[in-house]
Amino acid sequence: MAHWSEQQERANVFWLSILSWSATVLGRGFLRVLCAPIALFFLITAHKPRDASRHYLKKVLMRRVNLWDIYRHFYTFALVSGDRLLFLNGKEDKFELQLEGEEIVQNYSAAGRGCILLVSHLGSFDAMRVPAVETEQIPVRILIDKQHNPAAMQVIEALNPGMAEQAIDASVDSTQLVLSIGEACAAGDMVGIMADRASRGESLQAVDFLGESANFPRGPWLMAMVLKAPVIVCFAVYRGGNRYSVHFREVSDGASVPRKERQARLESATQRYAHELEQMARAHPYNWFNFYDFWLDASTSGH
Repeated sequence: MAHWSEQQERANVFWLSILSWSATVLGRGFLRVLCAPIALFFLITAHKPRDASRHYLKKVLMRRVNLWDIYRHFYTFALVSGDRLLFLNGKEDKFELQLEGEEIVQNYSAAGRGCILLVSHLGSFDAMRVPAVETEQIPVRILIDKQHNPAAMQVIEALNPGMAEQAIDASVDSTQLVLSIGEACAAGDMVGIMADRASRGESLQAVDFLGESANFPRGPWLMAMVLKAPVIVCFAVYRGGNRYSVHFREVSDGASVPRKERQARLESATQRYAHELEQMARAHPYNWFNFYDFWLDASTSGH
């Protein structure tokens, strides 16, 4: 079957521009209203994402899923997408953020040591950036495939040019990518990497996730081992209203791993990450935004 990257990008420049203008000019109250018809539009027209939502929600909710559940899933995605634009535009004062474990990144930053921040398509990476970055001046650089996400890059460039300029392009060859991430970590930067979705051709690790085998990318863990970089798992989940909870958990201190132990350590680390993600997804089921058949895609090794 087709890789997830071939799925039509519905979050295009037009929709992102509408959300951006509404969020920054008309305010979050209007944005909440606007997200209702947007979610309904996708519920009616986006057949594959709707099926993927149903499949995921059935696993995470452990019950029969109805159209209201799927609509709520799409609505949460639309609202969180709009909130991202507010975070990018420096409007974080509109939100109530509950923090857990922020001292982990603060301590590494104070020591001038770079880290790998493992994030996911759960909640909002940009909500995580606010307490970790803005208040403490912690240098965070995002890893993004600029070729596959041109619309997102245009919006980031418009709302937060500094973040766009510091972004690391994931579409370059693997050797150059490791060098770029290594240089960033050596400079004391923290590199945010999405760890719940593999790029085309990326090496995968099968682990248990929501009761079924799923493939997660091995790349972030291999890079961390090669670079001897600490790894911190980060989640910023939407909790209703204007509330987000932001969680940081250290899973590796960057200690050297003997080559003969790397495979076992990689399997263990990937499973731990999948377990952390599963716990967050069960606690906040409408926050995970991988709208493709995650498990079927995994069965085809991401190709």
